[in-house]
Amino acid sequence: MTRRAGIRPLSLSACRALRGVAQGYLLATLLPNLHALGWSSLGWGTLLSGALLADFLLTAAIGILSDHFPPKNLLLAGDLLGVLSPVPYLLHPGPLSLATALILSGAGQRSNGSPGPWAPPEQVLLARHPAPPDHPFGHFGRNMAAGLLGMSAGALLAWAHPLSPAPGIRGGLAGLSLLSLASFLLILVIPESPSPRRSLLAASPRPLSPSLEGPEKRNMALLFLSNILGGLSLGLVDPVIATWFLLRFHSGPSRTSLFLAIAFLAAASVALLLGLKIRPRTLPSTVILLQAVALVAALLLPFAPSLIPAAFLYAIRTAGTRAPGGIRQALALTLLPPHRSGLASGLHLSSLQAAQIAGPLFAGLLWHAGRMDTPLIAAALLSGLSLALFWHLYRSPKSSPAQNNPASP
Repeated sequence: MTRRAGIRPLSLSACRALRGVAQGYLLATLLPNLHALGWSSLGWGTLLSGALLADFLLTAAIGILSDHFPPKNLLLAGDLLGVLSPVPYLLHPGPLSLATALILSGAGQRSNGSPGPWAPPEQVLLARHPAPPDHPFGHFGRNMAAGLLGMSAGALLAWAHPLSPAPGIRGGLAGLSLLSLASFLLILVIPESPSPRRSLLAASPRPLSPSLEGPEKRNMALLFLSNILGGLSLGLVDPVIATWFLLRFHSGPSRTSLFLAIAFLAAASVALLLGLKIRPRTLPSTVILLQAVALVAALLLPFAPSLIPAAFLYAIRTAGTRAPGGIRQALALTLLPPHRSGLASGLHLSSLQAAQIAGPLFAGLLWHAGRMDTPLIAAALLSGLSLALFWHLYRSPKSSPAQNNPASP
């Protein structure tokens, strides 16, 4: 591996951290600010669901394109859109330009520093990087940790420098544009080279088939169902959690931002631990254990008697659901042959996003009807079903990444 090739995971992780700062700030402040400006729960729920729909459609398409076009170029296009999409609102503030900016940039609903629909080419670039045979997923865990650390920094910034609603929205979108520009410049220096022999996408010893085989179809079906349920669970809670704290405990952005910063810092710490030398064969069981702990916290969260216990439970839930995200993305890449890595990543991410589309809208409708805790209870139950399907997917040796991945021992 050349020194220039070695900067690939560092640059991608730095981009995750930069995007995470903007995403963490907007997650902590956007919906409370819209609420303060008079937006109804139905209004912002519809807006976020529209943004998630746009992300879903783009992710499905870009995942396929990642197998046919240079993933670096696709990733550059995503950050360029992040630079430009807030500009109309910054020049001419108004409901229409704000809605356009949020839909095109994913502001307020993306998390962990993700490039949104351009995550599949990012995952392909990571998977092409040489990895030790006993730890082929390390780059993914560290990449997720960097994004979550950025989220924590963004939420902490919102706590340390609170702004009134209108300036807060403008500042968040201006920061998103500038940090997307910095990410764009970092990606320019990433080399794009063929997959080395010791990468996660090392050449498969099996003959290539033009269509998915039986086990591959089974794996994709289980992954799709698990992600649909898990995505709806995330959509019911994560984009709207700051507003839930506001309405349930009368905790404004200045206080909620601090709790969110702690939650993302906990998730980043767990993701960093997952990025250390954990044996590949134990990764699925480790992910399942973390998500089981998160499930217990999610079940208890709606019944928290006060703000501090609720913040503590949300931190546990965030660490258990967000920290394994990078490992789950890496595991998804091993379910199909290397020449279909973009398809695997696209199916994984778009299926997660598909059900998230309805989450903010359903939450807004339930809150409009006075059912404050119902979205959280429903989210916990859906998370349990998703976890059961994920366990079923990886309990079979045939589905184990350690068996399917030539880079594993």
